[in-house]
Parts: sequence; structure tokens; C-alpha cells
Amino acid sequence: MMGEMVGRRLESRRTRGFVLVVCLVATASVAPACDQGSDGVVGDPGTRLVALGNRWFASPATITYRTTQRDPGEATSPHQCLRQLVGGEVDRQTGLKICSGIGEMRLAWDPPDRWRMDGVSADGGFALLSTPDGHVRCRLTDVAASTCFTTETSGPFASVVEAPQRILGELGASGRSVVSAGPRRTIAGIPAECFRATAGQPEASHRMEWCFSRAGLLLFLFDGVEGGRVTTVEATDVSEVVSDGDFVVGPPDVMEH
Repeated sequence: MMGEMVGRRLESRRTRGFVLVVCLVATASVAPACDQGSDGVVGDPGTRLVALGNRWFASPATITYRTTQRDPGEATSPHQCLRQLVGGEVDRQTGLKICSGIGEMRLAWDPPDRWRMDGVSADGGFALLSTPDGHVRCRLTDVAASTCFTTETSGPFASVVEAPQRILGELGASGRSVVSAGPRRTIAGIPAECFRATAGQPEASHRMEWCFSRAGLLLFLFDGVEGGRVTTVEATDVSEVVSDGDFVVGPPDVMEH
């Protein structure tokens, strides 16, 4: 009996060793097949991305993001932007803030059917509320009912509230083959798995990047079209608590100006 148990243990170790060797040998050509998610699930990057995206749509959270944004036709660097502002009425300090494109966006995320974004930047702000009744956009972040109106869009950071699987379909991607895994990162103190997908011609390519926590919280997103709009969000503060007060027309419960 003892000899049989020892034999089983040795066989188990040989099996695990064989699997490890296969994955190491395959790294140069089919590494995605051996990619292992942080929860121990083995699968290719596309499958992992979709799985984490599904978790995002089942994970309430309140997240503050640092944002950057550049619209089509705008200068591609702060230096170029400042040169365009020379001679205008904007002072250099304000110009630097505007040209950096840096802002902040607070997302109250309560899937599957309600969320709120409050964004501020050097050139203005917005509040966007989505409930089962539709979308409402408000001027600036200190909102009142008189400053709000219905809208059909999800604003400049629409990709934050759109499932990766749907985005891949919009990119015209055939599926997992266009998705690659990026280096793992720590964002807002939380370990994150990262992914990239690209579609289109080099002169008009559309690139998406996502980083998710193990629980499925969206910690980073890049959405950029060559020669078109580019937006990024990166989490700086994360809470898994969502307040009902965020989903009424008015200032959010907490928003730093």
C-alpha cells in the first residue's frame, strides 16, 4: 500500500512537471494557450479579457480616475498646443493645464443599469447620469435640475461603460486572435491584468487597452484612433461602495473640485 501511494505521488509530480515544460517550450509561439489568470484559470488573453469584462458588469464600485483626452485635430503634444496658444488671452499656467489634457473623472458604477460620471478638467466639466430611464447630461459638476438635459450619448469616456466583448465586435475583430496580454501592473495599489487589441490600417488604426483587477474592476483604459480622439483613464482611488445619492440629479456625495 505504501509503495502504491509513493508511486502515485511521483506520477503526479511527473505530470505537473510535464505540463510546466510544455508551457515553457511553447512560450515562443503559443504562449497565450498557457497564460494563467490571477485566479488560476488557464486560457488565452481574449477569453480572459471577456471574462474580466463580464465581472466588471457585475461589480459595483466608486472609482476616481485621472484622465487625459485629445480630440481630432488638436495638437499632439503639450509643446505644440502651447505654441498655438501664444498671443492669445490664455496665460501660460492655464495654457499648461489645458495642453496637458489631464483631468479627473469620478465614476459611480452600479451595474447592470445605472452609473454616473462626474468629470473635471482645465477647460470645463460635466456630469452624466445613466439610469433605466435614459441618459441625462448636466453642465459642469455642480449640477441642478435646471442645468440638465437628456442625451443619447455616453460622453467622451463611453468605452469605460461598454463591455470589451462589444468593443471587439465594433472594432471588426474576429475574436481572440487580435487580443494580446500586456505586462501586469499595480494601479491604485491593486494588482491588474492588462490586455491590448488593435484593428484597422496603420494610418487609421484603432487601439484599445484595458487593465482589470482580479475582481473585474476597470483600473485603466486607453481608447485611441490614429489621427482621431484619444482618451485614457487610470484609477487613483477605488471603493466597492456605491451610494444611492449619486443617482439623483444634483452634486455627487463626494467630488473634489
